[in-house]
Amino acid sequence: MNTEHLISIREFCQYNQVEITFIEALEYNGLIETVIVEQVVYIHPEQLVRLEKLVRLHQDLAIHPDDLDVVTGLLERVEALQQQIVTLQNRLAFYEPL
Repeated sequence: MNTEHLISIREFCQYNQVEITFIEALEYNGLIETVIVEQVVYIHPEQLVRLEKLVRLHQDLAIHPDDLDVVTGLLERVEALQQQIVTLQNRLAFYEPL
């Protein structure tokens, strides 16, 4: 497999100052997926935004890696509700012009 576009977990952890066990805990809880190529662990670039968000939650709010699945689930529900509000406001604006 070509590792040209993959991001090494070791480099990510050094750059973001997190332990590799943190990434392993995220993978164990199903929050990210890793790829092993020639005994080196990588992540796909598409997961980088999600992984950085999880690192910020962990570092800034001191959320334990095992609890991040609950927090991300709640954040996803909030985002879905916000999108639903925008959709309903747009529909309402159609029927009640300013």
